[in-house]
Amino acid sequence: MITDRRETLKCQTEVVRSFNMSSSARLRSPGKLAVAIALIAFVFVGLGIGYYFAAASTPSFQVSWSVRPLNIRFTVTQGSGSAQDSFTCNPSVAPVTLQVTSSDPNKITVTVSPSAFPSCGSTPDNITVTASCTPTALANGTCPGDRYAATVQVCGPAPYTCLKQYLTVNIAVQNK
Repeated sequence: MITDRRETLKCQTEVVRSFNMSSSARLRSPGKLAVAIALIAFVFVGLGIGYYFAAASTPSFQVSWSVRPLNIRFTVTQGSGSAQDSFTCNPSVAPVTLQVTSSDPNKITVTVSPSAFPSCGSTPDNITVTASCTPTALANGTCPGDRYAATVQVCGPAPYTCLKQYLTVNIAVQNK
């Protein structure tokens, strides 16, 4: 039994020694930590400045909508509703496409027609925005509500370059 106690004491002193070594090693690490933090901060500042200059060099195309926001209201029995709007661009952009995003695509789908134009300039381009309940929302009765929304963005000349001033569409679906 004496042997077991000596082995236990031997193990405990090794644990204390390793703790002492790691605590003395930590005294030297604040300098390394400061260098790492400074390096990370430098990278983030560099990325921020790069983003600023890239955004500043992008031309600021503006889109003007004739009706803003656009309101669409329909009943569940109708299943869908539409509203018309038009937009202009300054300066002119060619070609443009329209991208639509629904706030709740599981219940409401929103489309725009036409969805592309050869150009957008000072002459208004007319569109029709249509909102409708999804078949699943109609089947389980979850479509009625007045807090749906959608956005319509004019994008061009490349599909990933969307212009400022998107159109907000407010959608209300009534029971009767």
